Amino acid sequence: MKERNRNVQIVMILAIIAAAFIGNALIFSALSTDALRVSAETETNMLSSVLVEGFESHISPDDIRAGTISREMVDSFFQENGDSFRMRFWITDADGNVCYDSGEADTRQRPENVPENGVLFWMGRKNVFYLAQDCCIVRPLYGGAFSLTLIHQGRALQAVQRRQLMLLIGLDFILMGIITVLIVNIIIKYRREIIRYATTDELTGLRNRKSFNVGFREFMDAEHIPESSLFLLDIDFFKQINDNYGHAAGDNALRLLSARIQDMIRDKGGFAGRWGGDEFIGVLPLDGEDALAALSELCRVMEASEPEEGFRMTISAGVTPVVQGVTLAKLSEKADAALYKSKEAGRNRASLYRGSVVPVMELAGAVKSKVEKAIVHAESFVIPQKAAERPRTVAARPGTHFRERFMAYVREHLIKSTILGVRWMAPFVAGGGILIGLAFLFDAASLDLSALPLATRARLGSITSTAAVLQQIGSTTFNFMLPVFAGFMAYGIAGEEAFMAGFVGGYMTIDSHSGFIGAMVAGFAAGILTSEMRQFTGWLPKFVRKAAPIVIYPVFNLLFMQLVSWLIITPVSKAVGELLTALLTFVIRKNTVLAGTLSGMMMASDMGGILNKVAYQYGIRGLDMGYTDVMAAVMAGGMVPPIGIFLSMALFRGKYSEYEWERGPGTLFMGLSFITEGALPYVFTDVFRVIPCCMAGAGVAGGLSMLFGCTLPAPHGGIFVLPVMGRPLLYIVALGVGSLVTAVLLGLWKKERKNS
Repeated sequence: MKERNRNVQIVMILAIIAAAFIGNALIFSALSTDALRVSAETETNMLSSVLVEGFESHISPDDIRAGTISREMVDSFFQENGDSFRMRFWITDADGNVCYDSGEADTRQRPENVPENGVLFWMGRKNVFYLAQDCCIVRPLYGGAFSLTLIHQGRALQAVQRRQLMLLIGLDFILMGIITVLIVNIIIKYRREIIRYATTDELTGLRNRKSFNVGFREFMDAEHIPESSLFLLDIDFFKQINDNYGHAAGDNALRLLSARIQDMIRDKGGFAGRWGGDEFIGVLPLDGEDALAALSELCRVMEASEPEEGFRMTISAGVTPVVQGVTLAKLSEKADAALYKSKEAGRNRASLYRGSVVPVMELAGAVKSKVEKAIVHAESFVIPQKAAERPRTVAARPGTHFRERFMAYVREHLIKSTILGVRWMAPFVAGGGILIGLAFLFDAASLDLSALPLATRARLGSITSTAAVLQQIGSTTFNFMLPVFAGFMAYGIAGEEAFMAGFVGGYMTIDSHSGFIGAMVAGFAAGILTSEMRQFTGWLPKFVRKAAPIVIYPVFNLLFMQLVSWLIITPVSKAVGELLTALLTFVIRKNTVLAGTLSGMMMASDMGGILNKVAYQYGIRGLDMGYTDVMAAVMAGGMVPPIGIFLSMALFRGKYSEYEWERGPGTLFMGLSFITEGALPYVFTDVFRVIPCCMAGAGVAGGLSMLFGCTLPAPHGGIFVLPVMGRPLLYIVALGVGSLVTAVLLGLWKKERKNS
């Protein structure tokens, strides 16, 4: 019944979504019909005028009467457009006789009641959702001796309308599928969340009493019940923990115990729940002796555990074999009797109930004598401390649970997947960046840059044949950086089914100039969509699930990534770019040094992302307008992050790993070559420290470059274009000071490695 109700809900939701999108298509069709109607009227009016002018200019009335007009003569009026005249028209004389017909004679198409000359009118039955009518106009020829009737057939326009409508329906189908997946998943998650709240103890995460009763009943109703045991346990002297340390400490103790019980359940099997207060109940698929041993081990584990508040805690347990046909109430009474015996025997132990009439107890695993003596009195197991001497832990505020879950989700999905993407991206950054740098180096060593015109300098790195080959290989490898990053980020979130969508999404971000930020959005979107799609396909028939990795995931993911690129990444990048360009233009008019500082900080803010691209394009635009100082500041800001990170590793060796240090020389070379992305592998390992430090150093370098009046007529090349720089020595000073600022700030801020 519940399954049927759930299916009815899903079908209703799908029906509502389908109706909404079909209505959307019909509304579009109706609006399109009106638009086509206006377009047809305009085109009919214009072409009829052209046709009348052509007849009167090129054809005489005698030719019309003689019937010597050919289609080629009419098409000659439109030779400038390189096309023939496709509309239907005919010419009649003053008596209404047809003198020329562009097509086969069809009296049904000729209007009976013709309005005044030059007035548009429609023939046929009007339809709301597609253009079924023909647009007509009658114009006089040769001062009224003849009349030209032109028909713009609606069927010709229907083809255009059908293509538009099919495209819209296709997009609607894609959106409907995506929205359906998301809505169904939300419903499923919502139902699961309700079930979880109804069946789970909020504090401990175990089953609540009602859920345990249901689970036990289902367990006992099975045809074959494995040999099992029921246990009850609680925390010794739990009230004193609450009194001496506060109820928050007591809650922490309950959470700690429930976590250990869950570990035991995962290891041994069975299920458990919170029976009430500090008492827990569970079923282990073990006989009495094995269950006794497992609970004795749990007692030892709890004794060795130490909560955050610093006190020791122990537990007592009772266990009894499960007998088919015996109710939970009877079994829990026996387990409770065994638990009471454990309390009497000194606590911190488990006892087993044997026998059906006379209860026989056996103490499990005697603990060491000094421990037994220590737990005789409650004071020795809970360190005496007045509540006033130790402040109670403040209860969690509303929303803390949501924030914890959100941060756990971010750590589990976003951060780990980002690090995975960076790890696989790093070889492409290093290999491609070094080859591009070598291309600049080869050109700089082979040519006299100062003698080259400005247009040739813009091609630095691909002027000579050898440099062009290195540039092509390096750029090709470097361009794979974003697709690989987004692909493996999606893979880290949702597995191999998401890799292709993330890879293609990362490739789409190349032209959007959004850099690795756009690639991160694409990878995250691909991973989340694939996760949702996998959950949705789990409800589909088995044969459909098998085809999902080959058909459903690729098609829907790719179409979704295209929508993400069209609707989110590209327009946002464009809007941010326009806003920041306007900001740079405003700042540079007010203060050039401040503009250099701002452009340098933008270059280091996202290491090849949106802000970096905006600043670089602004420098290029300055070169086109003859301002070479902006480009110098931009390049200084882009070179600082990799160089500053290398200097920081040299000055603060103990704060970096061997792997980071081994990658340092390549990072330095990329920094000298003006490849800011060389810093990316270090950014994601410590983003909240690396980015601010790099921005500070880049801002200093850009501001000093402007202050010193340094100029750069080449758009790239890094340190290899020093021969064409204005005031190169001061430029090196600005670059060195900025890099040193980054190095020192980063070295002081980063934490010392434990295994350095």
